Amino acid sequence: MNDRDEELRGLDAVLRELRHARYGLYGPLVRERFLDGLPAEVTPTGYRVLRFVEAGSPPPPTVSDIAALLLSDRARAVRVVDRLTAAGLVTRVRDTVDRRIRRVDLTDAGRRHIALAAARRTRLLGEATADWPDEDLARLTDFLERLNASVARHLPGAEASDVSGAADVHDVSDATDVPDGR
Repeated sequence: MNDRDEELRGLDAVLRELRHARYGLYGPLVRERFLDGLPAEVTPTGYRVLRFVEAGSPPPPTVSDIAALLLSDRARAVRVVDRLTAAGLVTRVRDTVDRRIRRVDLTDAGRRHIALAAARRTRLLGEATADWPDEDLARLTDFLERLNASVARHLPGAEASDVSGAADVHDVSDATDVPDGR
């Protein structure tokens, strides 16, 4: 094993901790903190779907697109979308080109709830980095943007337009680490 392999293993370990550790930025305790106060229908999985719908450019995603995001079957995606619809956070709309297709779009309430969670997440980041010099925070941001762009460039079929803004979609949980409920 060479030094670069060792560094890559270290990077992977740090990213796993950031994402999955109990106190990691997107770990269960922090996730509950920024989802607290949102409707009960906004589980970590539901939040992930809301962010995906928000990030989608016209046209909005279909339930099949959401199932692909969740790495699950369409039935599970339908249950998640049904809960979000009942909560008034998303609505199903007909595709403008093919009227047989139903798409999932955010309601104004859904947008407000996403903005609230995003503000909480930003506040948590601010608290976590309060003792960091501005230059370190800027460097970290630059490095993470560069990493996101590099990963996206190396994915089959990735296009430059897919890179910007897409990184935030998967910020809460993997489909495999959070059950349908809260």
